[in-house]
Amino acid sequence: MKTKYSGKTIFLRFAEVEDYAFVHSLRVAPKSATFLSKVDDDPLQQKTWLTEYKKREAAGVEFYFIISRIDTQQPVGSIRVYNVDFEAGTAQVGSWILNDNKTMSAGIESILLIIEIMSDMKMPVLIVDARKDHSTALRFIKKISHRYRGEDETNHFYEIDVPVLLATFYKENQHYILPELPEKDV
Repeated sequence: MKTKYSGKTIFLRFAEVEDYAFVHSLRVAPKSATFLSKVDDDPLQQKTWLTEYKKREAAGVEFYFIISRIDTQQPVGSIRVYNVDFEAGTAQVGSWILNDNKTMSAGIESILLIIEIMSDMKMPVLIVDARKDHSTALRFIKKISHRYRGEDETNHFYEIDVPVLLATFYKENQHYILPELPEKDV
């Protein structure tokens, strides 16, 4: 797997322990905290979590990405692939948070780049979830998912067939992440 995936306005890179304050700021922001598992008010707790995460990254079972703007290199969000099970061919995606400094197309670019990552990992099924009361996220997930997987007390779970999504949604929207080709003189 590459260590950096780029779109037109954003790129994904592996989270580092030094990103703890930024990740903490995302997770406690009022707009996102409503739909995330609670975190401690102490940013150093996030540092401890990221230190442990780096072990899971090294083992190939979890990948946490920082979403950054290409123009300023400023971090604007995060997205995480976890519960990677190569034998079952599944992984989950979550911790998808974008702040107000995001680019207009950061949301679509980041999900398209995650699809690329899943394809590179030869992972055919991506499991996504959203809080039952997060109507915006649920609407988007329902649009791109292929099967309802179930629910728990707070979340709905859906499955995405990565090869199908590559042939449909990704293909239809790849202009968000692929460089424009120069026009040919005729």
